[in-house]
Amino acid sequence: MARLLILCLLAVIGAAAPAPAQTGSRHAAPDLEALLPTSLGGVALTIESQSGTDLRTSSVAFDAFLASLGKTRADFSLASAYARKGLPAAVGAWRVQGASGAELLPSFKVALQASSATPLASAEEQLAGRPVTRIGDKGQLAQGPLYAFARGDTIWFVQTTEKRLAEEAMGKLPR
Repeated sequence: MARLLILCLLAVIGAAAPAPAQTGSRHAAPDLEALLPTSLGGVALTIESQSGTDLRTSSVAFDAFLASLGKTRADFSLASAYARKGLPAAVGAWRVQGASGAELLPSFKVALQASSATPLASAEEQLAGRPVTRIGDKGQLAQGPLYAFARGDTIWFVQTTEKRLAEEAMGKLPR
């Protein structure tokens, strides 16, 4: 599925599917792209990125997420790594330039919950030797639980129905 991670997450927060603006690029954040895994579960991944100003969304929750951090779409970029078909997982990063790492994940969780009609479970777990926050239980998010951690001004995450893929992906993300 093209742009699986972006579509899933923006769908969760009530946004329209993203599309690059006429002048936008699918490689707007090559520095983030370079930090994503190129394969997962033995499957080669497609890697793309967009700037926040290139996203066409209409989401109160997404805008509230940025506003809670004192930021705008101009401060936002994302990168994703996904398989075009056959792999129930995607890996990504949401960077909010200048945001506090301590505020990112809590604000992200609030935005996800604010846009969901279902209360989303959340738990602290260990994957690939690192602490992560799991958001959603089986069946709560269409593409499976989302495992996330914040590092600097970036939220790194994997969304999958298969925990083994989450473990592998987390092991390939920056420490």
